[in-house]
Amino acid sequence: MWRNTGQPVRVLMLDARACLPVLCFLVYWSWATFYVAVIGMLFFSVISFFGLTLPAVLRLGRRFLAGATRPAVPTWNRRRLA
Repeated sequence: MWRNTGQPVRVLMLDARACLPVLCFLVYWSWATFYVAVIGMLFFSVISFFGLTLPAVLRLGRRFLAGATRPAVPTWNRRRLA
């Protein structure tokens, strides 16, 4: 019963976060919201294919922008083999 509680929520094959742009399209029908919904679904499908979630992608992007070294962390608090 509790074994799947850590899994991301899915609606059919899409991540539940991918359904938010679709909901926006259903509420306000226009070509612009349709394009946003399609791009959002593609984005979430791609990151789901790679086994990532949105918070993990945001952390990955932050690490890409900031770099691998963290100069504000003291030497004794740095993770050596990670």
